[in-house]
Amino acid sequence: MNEIEIGQKRDRRKFAMRVVKATLFTAVSGIFWLILWFLTSMILKDLPQYLELFAVLAWGLIFFTFAITFSEGTIYKYILIIIRAFFLIVYLAYSTNCGVFTVTFENVSFTVEFVPLLAVMIVASLLSMIRGILQAIEFAAQTPKD
Repeated sequence: MNEIEIGQKRDRRKFAMRVVKATLFTAVSGIFWLILWFLTSMILKDLPQYLELFAVLAWGLIFFTFAITFSEGTIYKYILIIIRAFFLIVYLAYSTNCGVFTVTFENVSFTVEFVPLLAVMIVASLLSMIRGILQAIEFAAQTPKD
């Protein structure tokens, strides 16, 4: 075998290990979301939009778990962290109707306004986004390893 074939085998093995690692992390994350869904679906089964909103959140975060773990050691990891934080900001604002949540049971309408809590969650996501930007700048400033 020449050096090129050995290098290609090493690259394939490295790629396969990245896929396996990302798959394992994603499976653990998926199990967590499944258990959380089982626990909360019993309580919130009367809310018609609950299943759809929860599924979008769970699948979105599972996707980002796989993508971020797979792109470990590259600049794409930090880009995906920033996109995940933006996704959470937009999703939280959309799914909570900008902090006003209304539930109707037969003839009774119940409205909860939690704009300050939503603001805290958005600030936390913004801080995560800023952290991702700073980590991406730090990663780009490092000298490449040969």
